[in-house]
Amino acid sequence: MRVSVIATAGNIAGEALSNKSVVMFDILRASSTISTALANGCKEVIPVIDVEDAFALARQLPEGSFILGGERGAIKVTGFHLGNSPLEYTASVVKDKTVIISTTNGTKAIRYAAGENGRVFIGSLLNCSSVAKALADLSKDIVLVCAGTRGKFSLEDTLAAGLVIKDLLKFFNKNPWQAKTQEHNKFYLEETPIFNNDALILEDAAVAALRLAEYYWQSPIQGLLDSLHGQKLLQLGLAADLDYCSKLNHLTNVPVFFNDKIL
Repeated sequence: MRVSVIATAGNIAGEALSNKSVVMFDILRASSTISTALANGCKEVIPVIDVEDAFALARQLPEGSFILGGERGAIKVTGFHLGNSPLEYTASVVKDKTVIISTTNGTKAIRYAAGENGRVFIGSLLNCSSVAKALADLSKDIVLVCAGTRGKFSLEDTLAAGLVIKDLLKFFNKNPWQAKTQEHNKFYLEETPIFNNDALILEDAAVAALRLAEYYWQSPIQGLLDSLHGQKLLQLGLAADLDYCSKLNHLTNVPVFFNDKIL
């Protein structure tokens, strides 16, 4: 199984996702909110890129059967019931309802990450171990897609990807950097790792994410506080969101986007 990490959803090439297990991370806050809403009993989550499309979809559903949620620039969209704080998506609010969500980065990243496969897992710090287990069970090459922030690298999403990789190594219970003899006279068209365990091969970006996870895993909240987007949320008075989104393996569910819905 080859593990790759894509730093921002905008950098996805279609062929990079073909016949692979794909996970999207936007931990501050779309993927954390989606996982929480489903854990609290919502019927389904429908990610929508444009605000106008979210309102149009809502008009097609029976009154009282849905929740409109999301943000632009971390601020709740005017006319939506909720913003993008996972703490808003309590059981008393979302149980048995369809959640229509539109966010600045996350919902667009989900659609990009689905690619031709049409299916993508939603990952966060809240469910790292469960996501890793689901990936291990599928035994396919893995692509971990970080939403990024406004098209740029985001520390917090890469940290989450690294923590999933860290858990994957536990499931395989092997050190991936065990020396493997290579044929010296063989011509390699691509870079081939000298160190691997035949079960997991980590590309350079995956190794970088893993090392980031090894630095922050005992205090994930510090990683969120060090990130620029985390600092923005802190300035907006959303420290409680950062605290919640940093709770490693707080949830056991693995949301899956398929056929335009997350279940």
